[in-house]
Amino acid sequence: MQLVMTDNPSRRTWPGSPATAGRCVAAMSGGVDSSVAALLLAERGLDVFGITMRLWSPGTGPLSEKVRQCCGPTAYDDARSAAEAARIPHYIVNFEAAFSRAVIEYFCDEYLAGRTPNPCVACNNLVKFGALLGFMRALGGVTLVTGHYARVHQDEFGPHLWRAVDRAKDQSYMLAGLRREQLASVVMPLGEYTKPQTRAAARARGLDVAEKPDSVDLCFVDGDYRSFIAARFPESIAPGPVMTLDDKIVGTHDGLVGYTVGQRRGLPDGLPDGPWYVVRTDRSANAVVIGSREALRKDSARCSAVNVLRPDLFAGGWVEGLAVARYRSAGVAARARVDSQGGLAVEFEQGVPLLTPGQLLVLYDNADLEVLASGIIEP
Repeated sequence: MQLVMTDNPSRRTWPGSPATAGRCVAAMSGGVDSSVAALLLAERGLDVFGITMRLWSPGTGPLSEKVRQCCGPTAYDDARSAAEAARIPHYIVNFEAAFSRAVIEYFCDEYLAGRTPNPCVACNNLVKFGALLGFMRALGGVTLVTGHYARVHQDEFGPHLWRAVDRAKDQSYMLAGLRREQLASVVMPLGEYTKPQTRAAARARGLDVAEKPDSVDLCFVDGDYRSFIAARFPESIAPGPVMTLDDKIVGTHDGLVGYTVGQRRGLPDGLPDGPWYVVRTDRSANAVVIGSREALRKDSARCSAVNVLRPDLFAGGWVEGLAVARYRSAGVAARARVDSQGGLAVEFEQGVPLLTPGQLLVLYDNADLEVLASGIIEP
């Protein structure tokens, strides 16, 4: 179904979106996207109030510009200003405990286990669309409004998650872990907008955040993530052996936390028969295991934490589509099914050069539009 366009962006409608009758909660981070999303719903005459989630306290030292924009007073002030422009109530709510458990502990644990985490996915699944959604319902809210670039469409099969119109800003990969019952309560109006249109809408409404830069990287790490983890887990920088797949020790490393699958940097210099890549890390032996690029190539994968958004398709067994194994990477032809243990078995039409354990694998349909299922890549 296509967007109904009008001359006034605030009069756009979102066919097939979840019902927006009743109270709506707008998640407002202080950025231009969430600010415009809140304004668009408020301008439709809906009962909207804004919530800014306090997720992370960066400490008592001087704040960098990055931290000021996403986690500090500047973000709160920007969100409050946007809410005033929308003429809606605004509240700052402390979710730091939930964020620490669901994101920061997970982030450290995954790296310590030799996997590469995706903290933004965890934050979406468990905090922004988990804890916040529960908080919204406790306040009598029925719809959560966010500034994500993705589309939620409803029909007789339930909610569908589609890529955004603006493919350069599309965030459907990061949202692919959301369960159907979560998606059923979410509206993402910017899925039909391009980023330039969003900024134009902000300028037209006189929002101070119209030209505010996008947030990038990890919101809770102001610098090197290895130092962040090492400060909490000093054992993560304990030296150990670097060995080949046939158990030959060829050097030493300066801590497992500095090595992820597919990495070349930081390996011993002068090794013959290279180039060499990290194939896996072995926490029990505190070892980094290396091999050739060919050793990284995979014809299949198995995923845990499976989320099937189109159960009607998977009821018949194998489903064909395009597998995306890393944010913003190109999809590759694949087929997938849910196995007897509840995992997602994925077979690639051609071997893929790198699969990183801990990352999210998302299966889109063959049109590269709709998310069909997702899961966390296992070793």
